[in-house]
Amino acid sequence: MNGPVERPAAPDPVVLVAQAMQERRDEVIAKLVATTEAEIAQLEHDEPLHGLLRASITENIVTALHVIINRIDPETVDAPASAVSYARRLAQRDVPLSALLRAYRIGHAQSLDLVLGEAVRLGLPDPTGTVITLVTLSSAYVDRVSDQIGRVYEEERERWVGTRGMLRQYWINQLLDNPHVDPRQAEAALDHRLSGNHLAVEGWLHGTTATTDPTAVFNRLASLLSTVLRAHGRPLLVHTDEAGVRIWLAVRPDRPVDPDTVAAELAAAELPVRVALGIVRPGLDGFRRSTRAAARAKALALSAGAGTPAVVAFTRVAPVALLVEEPRELADFVFDTLGELAVDDRRRELLRETLRVFLATNRSYAATAEQLMVHRNTVHYRVQRAVDHYHLDLDADAFDLHFALNVCRWHGAKVLRAKHS
Repeated sequence: MNGPVERPAAPDPVVLVAQAMQERRDEVIAKLVATTEAEIAQLEHDEPLHGLLRASITENIVTALHVIINRIDPETVDAPASAVSYARRLAQRDVPLSALLRAYRIGHAQSLDLVLGEAVRLGLPDPTGTVITLVTLSSAYVDRVSDQIGRVYEEERERWVGTRGMLRQYWINQLLDNPHVDPRQAEAALDHRLSGNHLAVEGWLHGTTATTDPTAVFNRLASLLSTVLRAHGRPLLVHTDEAGVRIWLAVRPDRPVDPDTVAAELAAAELPVRVALGIVRPGLDGFRRSTRAAARAKALALSAGAGTPAVVAFTRVAPVALLVEEPRELADFVFDTLGELAVDDRRRELLRETLRVFLATNRSYAATAEQLMVHRNTVHYRVQRAVDHYHLDLDADAFDLHFALNVCRWHGAKVLRAKHS
């Protein structure tokens, strides 16, 4: 007698759906690539990155289907090599991690729509149970891979930022100090053209707290300056230390660089920074000269102390800034010109500042009063007091007086005589 015939096991409906998806794999991949690039603006890539995106999606689809068809535990699967390469490249291109993770969410959602359609089309006996199983397996796979990809991205981002920062600093030093530097190599390394007109800017933190993120502040500063000055291309930014930054912008030579406008924008943006603006000059020589000018303006601003404006432009303080490294000679000049008015006390400081503004406004009592926000009679009294009590001649010594008063304004106690008790 023949024994009972064993019926073949019913095919696994989950596997049937995955196999049906595999037959349409190329169509699924093409649709997913198009959707991802259309939905996420940051992923509109050039040809090499487009190829990496396609390879990443292809390997993820192939691996996920392999996991489902062979009922492999998703927790034992590693992210595909092309997906890892793609994440690293995005980290190097400053594409945010959120965009990459959103691509995985879009891919998962679109795949589930296709899976549901296949389950219905195949007429499976338990489509709901099949879909639940597929959702569970695919979700576990996406969670596993997204977690790995996120770690890869963060590690590469940290490594790349450090490496890029060192490379930028190296090439900046070459441009500033090496007379035989190859400008084309520097341009390629820095992604910054040297043939145009340059404006160098020094920025440093001011009045910050322990929670301030310097990188975020300086990135916002660079963006703000680029907008206000209508710069071409991306600013070149290099950190000088944790609290300082140098920024170079490509600007038009006829574009006014108004420090008051920049200061107003900084205040509106509530950025806790002080800024020193260089001069606009062309070519590599201009790059160097603007950098030196910005550095001198910053040194002068630091010398002036707490009373310094938020934005100092070299063009407005050039004569004083050029002598910032000669404090003893400046002190002698100031005392020779101003006499006892160059003594460091509050009363004489008011007289000096009033007289400085008075000379700067072409001896206008009204304009001086408006700028200092005092009554016109107060201006008249202070000017007469300075002239009469300290024996100053506004007609014969106007240039020297104005220059000496400006030196006092910016260098303060460094060029003033101490008050004797």
